[in-house]
Amino acid sequence: MKKLVYILLPILLWSCEKVKENETQKIAERFFKTYSERKELEKMVSFYSNVFQYENVNFESDANDVRFLYQELYGWNDKNMVYPGESILVEQILSNDSTIVAKGTTMPYYYNGKEVNGTRFVIWLELDKDKKIVRQTDWFNYPMNEIIEAYQLKNSMNIK
Repeated sequence: MKKLVYILLPILLWSCEKVKENETQKIAERFFKTYSERKELEKMVSFYSNVFQYENVNFESDANDVRFLYQELYGWNDKNMVYPGESILVEQILSNDSTIVAKGTTMPYYYNGKEVNGTRFVIWLELDKDKKIVRQTDWFNYPMNEIIEAYQLKNSMNIK
């Protein structure tokens, strides 16, 4: 009987860990589906903890307000930004019980009637014990002209 316990216990622990990973994977899939549709701000907010930190590595920007992140930094309220369909294509999601990492491409869109090409990205999400996002780090492969424009804007506004 003791041998059976030693055999079954690791299997049971492994399967419990798999359930946690599957739960996180499902959260990731729902998160990125909602993210891609760019319609339901309150649903996006529900994925986040009340204590939250955002960082965009390339633009050296950060935020701690989810609504500000989506409305201002991601431009969900900007009527000049028009996606013909979904806004991102997620190619791969890796997850464990406390982290979600997604790799993909933003889809082309129109801004003030001008077509903007898609870019590659990696989004890293860190979760708390309640499976809420407490930290998000974005790496987007922005076109050089956008990086230069953001740099010039930042310098003209004396933003540190």
